[in-house]
Amino acid sequence: MDSPSQTPTEPPESAAHLADVQRSLALFAEGIAGRYHHIRPAADLPDGNPDPAHDSASHDAGALYLPTVIDWFPTQTLNEAAYRLTALYQLGFREFGTYRFDIAAARDRIAALRLREPPAAHRESDIAIFFAHFELPELARRLFHVIEMARVRAAVVRRYPGADRYRRALLDVRLGSRQAYSDGIAGEVERLEAALEGLPVVSAFALHAGSVADENADVYDSAAAVTACMDSLDFYPEESDESGTNEGPQLEWLQRQTRLEDWDEDLADLDAKLLSLAVAEALEEGEAVAGEADRPGELRDLGADLAAERDALKRRIEMERSTLARTLGEQRDDARSFLYDEWDCHSQRYLHGWCRLFEERLHTDANALGGRDPDELLAAVRPLAHAVRRRFEQIRPSGYRRQAKVSDGDELDLDSIVAARSDLRVGVSPDERVYSRRERLRRDVGAVFLVDLSASTDDVLEEPPREEPSARGSARGLPSLEEPEPPALAPSGPQDLRDPYFDEDEEWDFEARRVEDAERRRIIDIQREAVLTMSGALEAIGDQYGIYGFSGYGRDCVEFFVAKELGQAYDRNVLEALAAMTPKRSTRMGPAIRHAVRKLEAAGTALKVLMIVSDGFPQDCDYGPERGEHEYGVQDTAKALREAEAAGIETFCVTVDRSGHDYLRRMCPEDRYMVIEESHELPDALEKAYRQLTRL
Repeated sequence: MDSPSQTPTEPPESAAHLADVQRSLALFAEGIAGRYHHIRPAADLPDGNPDPAHDSASHDAGALYLPTVIDWFPTQTLNEAAYRLTALYQLGFREFGTYRFDIAAARDRIAALRLREPPAAHRESDIAIFFAHFELPELARRLFHVIEMARVRAAVVRRYPGADRYRRALLDVRLGSRQAYSDGIAGEVERLEAALEGLPVVSAFALHAGSVADENADVYDSAAAVTACMDSLDFYPEESDESGTNEGPQLEWLQRQTRLEDWDEDLADLDAKLLSLAVAEALEEGEAVAGEADRPGELRDLGADLAAERDALKRRIEMERSTLARTLGEQRDDARSFLYDEWDCHSQRYLHGWCRLFEERLHTDANALGGRDPDELLAAVRPLAHAVRRRFEQIRPSGYRRQAKVSDGDELDLDSIVAARSDLRVGVSPDERVYSRRERLRRDVGAVFLVDLSASTDDVLEEPPREEPSARGSARGLPSLEEPEPPALAPSGPQDLRDPYFDEDEEWDFEARRVEDAERRRIIDIQREAVLTMSGALEAIGDQYGIYGFSGYGRDCVEFFVAKELGQAYDRNVLEALAAMTPKRSTRMGPAIRHAVRKLEAAGTALKVLMIVSDGFPQDCDYGPERGEHEYGVQDTAKALREAEAAGIETFCVTVDRSGHDYLRRMCPEDRYMVIEESHELPDALEKAYRQLTRL
C-alpha cells in the first residue's frame, strides 16, 4: 500500500477495492461461518509468509487476508464476486474439516504413513507432526496446502452451487494467461496446482491427487495423496529440493488455534461440572441421610480432582494463547474492524482504505490501571448532575401542537378544505388529507460524545494557586511571625552512593503517599464525570445519545471503544463502561470521527450532534510522512469534520489544552470549538455547547 504523499499506480476502473467491499465481505463471512472475521489486506500477513497462489489469499482463526485490489475480470461486478469466492475458499478450510486432522486417525487410515517412524512430539499440532514424518517437511507442507486447497474448492462448489459460475470464469482467465513454471520440484508443485485447478498441465504428482475432488473425500485423502507424492520422490530423477515458499500462516499454527477453541470449550465444561458439584455438596450437607455420611467427602474429593484438572488446563490455555499471539499476532476476537480513508494534505488526495479501526465494547477490569469504581464515579457527579438535570428539564418540550393535513383527525382543517374546494373547481383531484389532530411534541435528536482516551489524559490536574496571606504577616512583604519550618534532619550514618534513596526522609510514609496520589484528580477523571453528567441530563429530555472513546497506535490499530450505543438504554452496564474508560495510547482523530459519523447516520434522527472531548491536538506515530509532524493530523481531522458537516451533522470540539487555539482554529469553524482554562469547567462547557447546537 502506498505511503502518504506518494503517487499511487491507479488500477483500472473495473477493479474492485478491498476497502469498498470490506463491510459486505465481513457480513458475508459471518453468515457463512457463524462468527465474525476481520477482513484484512494480504500485505498484513505475518512477515515471510506470502501466499504464491493466484488468489493471493490466506486466513487465520479470526481474519481473512485478501488482495487489496482485484482486477482479474473486465467488470467490477465480477471482481467483487471474486472477493466472495476467495473468501469462501478460505472459510472452507474450517468448514470442511481441515483442522480436525488427527495424526492417530491418519496413521490408522494411511498404510504408507504407518511404515514411517513417528516423530517425537511435544506441543506441536497434529498437522505439524504429519509433516515431520517426512525428510522434507517444507515440501510436504506445500504439497498438503495445494492438494487440500483443491479438495476444499471442490467441496465449496458442491455446497454452494452458485460459486461454480465464478470458479469457471476465473479458470477462463487462467487459461487466457501464460504461466511460467519454476525448475525442479518447485515447478512440479506449481504444475500440480495448475492441474488441480483444471488447467491442461501435465504433472507427475497429479496421478496421486486425482481423487481429492471426489464427493466423499476428506482431509485424510489429502494426507494420503501427500504421502504418495513424497514416496514418489525416491524414484524422481532430479535432486529433491525443498520448496522455499509458504502459504501464509502455516496450517499447523491454524490447527493450534482451532485446538485452543476446543480447550476453551473443555474449560467451560469443567467449570460447569465444578459448579454442579458445589451445589450437590451443599444439598448433601444440608439434607444428610442416614447411611450416606461419607457422600459429601466423596464429592469434595471429586471436586478437588476436577479443580486440579481445570487449573492445569487453564495454565495450558494461557501458554498456548501467548505462543499463538507471538506467532500470529493479536487476534482481537471481541472487536470488529473497519477501513477508512485518510486525507493527505501534502498530495491533496484521499488515501483509500488507509486506516483500520477496531471497535470493541468497554468492560470493567478490576486490574486495569486508571479505572474507577462505578459507585464512586456516580457519587462524584451526583451533586452537579442534579443541577444540570433540573436545568434541562425546565426546557424539555411539553404539551401538544396541532398537525394539519392528515387523513384522520379530531377536527377539520379549514385551510385544507379551502384548497380541496379550489382544486375541485379547476378540475384537479383534491388532496384528501383535510383533517388536523393534536400531537405530543417530541425531540428527534441524536448525539455522540467522542472522548479522547490518549495517554496524556492520565496527567494529574494542576492545583490552582492558593492566595492565603500569612496569619501573622502582611501583603506588604513584612516578615511572617509564624514559626519557621524545622530544618531537614541530616541522614544518619555514612552516605551510601549506591542507594538512590539515601537523601529521602527516613520516616517516609509510602502508604500515605500512595493514598495522596490516588486522590489527585486527572484529566480522564474530569472527562468521565462530564459525560456521565450529560448522560443524566439527556435522559431527562429523551434525546438519543452514544458515548465512545478513541485511541490507538498506528494506522492499522485505531481503537474505538463503546461505552453506550445510540438507542441503548442507560443501565448499570453503561455506568461500568464509563468507569472503565482509561488512558490508552495515541490520538488519531480522523478515523474515529468518520466512524462516529457513520453511527449518527445510522441512527436516522432529524438533528445529529457530534461533540469531541479532547486534551490535545491529533497525533500518532505515523500520522503523516514524518514522525512528529502535527499539521498532517490537524488537516485530516479538519477534513473529517467538514465531511460530517456536509452530512448534516452539527460538530463541536471541547479541549482542556490551553494552547488549543493554535490548532483548533485550523480544524473547526470559529464558533464550533471551545478551549477551557480549568478542567473543572468541562461539564458546564459541554452543557452550554449542547444547548447551543440543539437550539434549547
